[in-house]
Amino acid sequence: MASERFDFLLLGGGLASATAAETLRREGAIGTIGILSAEEFPPYHRPRLSKQYLIGTSTDVDILVHPVDYYRQQNISLVLGAEVTAVDPASRTVRTDDGDSFEYGKLLIATGAAPRRLDVSGADKEGVFYLRRKVDCDVVRKAAQPGRKVVVLGASFLGMEIALSLIELGLEVTMLDIATRVLPHLEAPAISTFFQGYAEGKGATILLDDTAVEVIGDGHVAGVRTQKGREIPCDMVIVSVGVMPATSFLDGSGILLEHGFVAVDDRLRTNTEDVFAAGDVTSFYDPVFRRRRHIEHWDNAVRQGRLAARNMIGRRLRYDEVSYFYCEMGELGFDMLGIPENAEDWISRGDLKDGSYALFYLRDDVPQAAFSMGRPSSEIRVAEGLIRYRVNLERYRDQLGDPAYLLETIPAQKVLVLQGGGALGAFECGVVHALEEEHIFPDIVAGVSIGALNGAIIAGNPRHSTEALQSFWNDLTVVAPPLPFAEMRRAAVGAQILAFGVPKFFKPRWMPPFDFLAPWTGYYDTSPMRRLIAQYVDFSSLKSSPVRLLVGAVNVTTAQLEVFDSYIDDLTPDHVLASGSLPPGFSWTVVDGTAYWDGGIVSNSPLDLVLDRCGPDGKRIYIVDLFAGDAPLPTNMIEVLARRDEVVYSERVRSDLRIREMTDAYRSMINIILSGIDQVERAKIMRHPRFIQLMGDGFTNEITRFQRPRRPGEASSRDYDFSDESIRRLQAEGYDLVKQTLVKTSKAGVSATPKASSALEEIKHAEAAAGTAAGRSLSGADAVLQTIAQAAPVLGTPRKRKSKKESP
Repeated sequence: MASERFDFLLLGGGLASATAAETLRREGAIGTIGILSAEEFPPYHRPRLSKQYLIGTSTDVDILVHPVDYYRQQNISLVLGAEVTAVDPASRTVRTDDGDSFEYGKLLIATGAAPRRLDVSGADKEGVFYLRRKVDCDVVRKAAQPGRKVVVLGASFLGMEIALSLIELGLEVTMLDIATRVLPHLEAPAISTFFQGYAEGKGATILLDDTAVEVIGDGHVAGVRTQKGREIPCDMVIVSVGVMPATSFLDGSGILLEHGFVAVDDRLRTNTEDVFAAGDVTSFYDPVFRRRRHIEHWDNAVRQGRLAARNMIGRRLRYDEVSYFYCEMGELGFDMLGIPENAEDWISRGDLKDGSYALFYLRDDVPQAAFSMGRPSSEIRVAEGLIRYRVNLERYRDQLGDPAYLLETIPAQKVLVLQGGGALGAFECGVVHALEEEHIFPDIVAGVSIGALNGAIIAGNPRHSTEALQSFWNDLTVVAPPLPFAEMRRAAVGAQILAFGVPKFFKPRWMPPFDFLAPWTGYYDTSPMRRLIAQYVDFSSLKSSPVRLLVGAVNVTTAQLEVFDSYIDDLTPDHVLASGSLPPGFSWTVVDGTAYWDGGIVSNSPLDLVLDRCGPDGKRIYIVDLFAGDAPLPTNMIEVLARRDEVVYSERVRSDLRIREMTDAYRSMINIILSGIDQVERAKIMRHPRFIQLMGDGFTNEITRFQRPRRPGEASSRDYDFSDESIRRLQAEGYDLVKQTLVKTSKAGVSATPKASSALEEIKHAEAAAGTAAGRSLSGADAVLQTIAQAAPVLGTPRKRKSKKESP
């Protein structure tokens, strides 16, 4: 009996495991990686089995996720033909059917699902097939000879794909389903009727509201007898009536199951330490819809495999993606996003007969799902954002039904990025005051150091944080002595703070009571701030706040920037203090046994954290920049040190222009290639979820920066000058800058003299009709795609709002 140990052991040979292994290596995981696969073929793209591979347009090599030698190159051990029979979390051991055992450091369960077996008389006859694995498809391909008759049991996504592929191979197909319409999970009768008509037009016979009760024949399939007494002669039966999770090997392991699926949280963790699960095998908590879900689709497997791998190496990310379902039937296909079954009303865009159609599923005017066929990829990406961020569409109902209306014009998420800068954080208080007066309220606040403290108060007091922030800063204020000159007052306050601290923020360690036994790791004690911030923030309520708080801190031992997320972590005052523990002034703060320093050491503007945690697009971002980029040359050592801090902590929007240029160049090249491909094949490519996610821009990000102006002769003590005079001035400067900036922004755009106004209106209308996103520039190749590859939107009267009783 062989035994081997892996630092990361992945169970299952599907997309989830293959993606997880790839992600572990890309993310720099150090250690051994092993994959145990029950199949005898390397990981492959399962969706192609019912389409390209079944009809013979894809080969064995085409469907591989990675070339065989990839695993050796990446130092990944892939063991084929190893079916797992037991998992023992206590000993961290996995056993397989051939008696081998494998020890693990961290375990991923991604064993997928098996087809639900047909439970009727004669179901074991020769000629009854299932199509879930490559070996299944190989058998079906061999049996699927032209002219033969086949009954496909099930008329949902997979059943419809199989049926249309078999028709293309020349078989006579009858579909049988107990449901009253095809594709019932779409929850849209009109769409079901359309695809039923399409399949029947291709030659399929579709029998609904009926099911098989017996497979007849002597040893080999000769026909199917139905519940309604029909006898359907056939040579083959293909069963597509759902799946069962492949989790029987977990019996007695203590790993929690829900209806047979592995139960995980929003970080894909099971109830057992260091055991994760991903893909078809999981029942997970979906924070987008705030419910537990199970999804059987390759896109979900890929995304969960990627996220599980990142969390296995300590990233602490939550799975808050919008689910994609992708179905392809002959020349037609569609994408389905979200959960359609809870909708109360629907809004249509375009017309099914024209091949350019979308349907939004709404509940309380918030999109729950979207169906799309032949619509631009950018529109689908925007729809994904509307669902993910639960955007209320009440104001846009009439426009939403117009296929020419640009969804990009619907307001996106608002993000406020707050820097660290000590006393300069009072400037941020003034910024928030002005933004709230302008009815600009953030959905996400990302903060570092003093920005984290301000951000916590904003998240803890959503939509009315100004009063709390002003009171907080009043508590921090130090009254300046009544000296005649401002320079003298600043110097006196600076000396006072260095010697005695700020009473409600930090106190020197040399002040009584003394502690000379323990070694100092910082000059000042921040326990006063721990008490103060708890007065302004109910930390227990942050998870349910409409404002998501992201706080950056540096792990002292690993030197890595880590993110504390109010929607994931149970934040405490220590999490916020950790972000502001700037050495050597302040000692590190310990959170859950780990020491953290100020996040500004690595990045003082956590925009990257927002884009990584909350998605790369769909943001209206407001960045508060406390440190001016330009400054006179320092003239003394004090100014040198102050300027050094400005350079280290100045705002940086991490956008690598070369990478952006390369991305645009690749997109343009793909567009040019697409323009020369057959129209049917081009349409298939463009409705593929990966194409949509990579090529569809979705919402563009808009960035507004509020840069604190440098004052002539600005003192080097500005970041620890908590004098009442300085705090009031900074608040006023922040307030005034926002008001001035927003006025200038409102005047931006294209204007026209009276004689040019008609031409401007014409080009705006032409852009809308062409589906060109507002504010988005197109290269020449993009224009090729816009005119050739996109399905033309239909201009017409928006469909009326439909009630629950009148679903499409």
